[in-house]
Amino acid sequence: AAPKPVHTLMSPPDGVWAGLREWRGAALNRRWVWGKRDAQEADASREDNPEPNLPTPWATDESPTTLPATLAECADLVLRTADPAMKAALSHAAYAKFVNSRGAMRVGLASPPAVPARPALPELVEPKLVPSPKTCELGMSAAMIHNVAHIELNAIDLAWDTVARFSRLAAADDAGAAGGIPTEFFADFARVADDESRHLGWCLQRLGEMGVRYGDIAAHNVLWEGAEATASSLPARLAVVPCMQEARGLDAGPRLVAKLQGRGDNRSAAVVRRISEEETAHVAVGVAWFRRVCLGSSVDPGDAFRAHIGVHAPDALRGPFNHEQRVAAGLEPDWYSVGPEHRMGREGEEQLGGTDAR
Repeated sequence: AAPKPVHTLMSPPDGVWAGLREWRGAALNRRWVWGKRDAQEADASREDNPEPNLPTPWATDESPTTLPATLAECADLVLRTADPAMKAALSHAAYAKFVNSRGAMRVGLASPPAVPARPALPELVEPKLVPSPKTCELGMSAAMIHNVAHIELNAIDLAWDTVARFSRLAAADDAGAAGGIPTEFFADFARVADDESRHLGWCLQRLGEMGVRYGDIAAHNVLWEGAEATASSLPARLAVVPCMQEARGLDAGPRLVAKLQGRGDNRSAAVVRRISEEETAHVAVGVAWFRRVCLGSSVDPGDAFRAHIGVHAPDALRGPFNHEQRVAAGLEPDWYSVGPEHRMGREGEEQLGGTDAR
């Protein structure tokens, strides 16, 4: 179906995604394994378990090691864990512990590493040196899923880094005292990390089914560079990571699904489709908190978004945009694009005739 004209899209009330409350209130998601058709719980008795039934060390509420007492310290532990499967396992175990504590587990305080622990491979190179899926010797599908796995690994660390790095801003009593960020903020990003751990698990499983390991293909470090650039500013972090980087997943996901289907790889396409659908919540969480932070500072969120992107990621806003999903998540087209058709990002203003073209 052709995309709807931008001017016909209706923003959700107060710029908050309609599904945000349901997402926040959902029970722990234990659908870690990709079955024959969809994600499922890791239950060996199920007839539709994948063949071969690959080991999934992240598929349990139990932690592979003793977890720290606070959420921020758990975040720090994940960030210092290099192995991707172990990182996924710890992410879910930490979030499960937080949820099951029923409010008893505090946010706490942590001093996260400047750079998260990473496995020896993949080699991190400049983006232009990452092998193209079309020419990758391991095959297009393997290269595409490897790229998604790398994104999901970074997404786990980005979410936990937001919890740990900004734990210093938490309300003193973890109950929303004046002057502090409420516990709900940290709970939201811990849930995002849990979602991303499932996504990484599906990708690791799919790579294994294709005879490929994470690390077999070079990757880039652009996503983490966004975290480094915004380490000292919460509004900048929200603008760059969930509102900009995660939103790119809304744009690229459907195109990637179509490419995989075009090559007959419907299984990989189904994995990517589910991941793309679940990313809407992650963008929406970032938009909701960004709006709230701007409101607290009496700053227009659109102006603030453009300012932070202009400083920290000036070349990042490039179309084509999935306006329908972006608007549903709470992003306004005027924040990130210009011109009557909103086909270009903010850096396209000059070509379109300057700021008067808005």
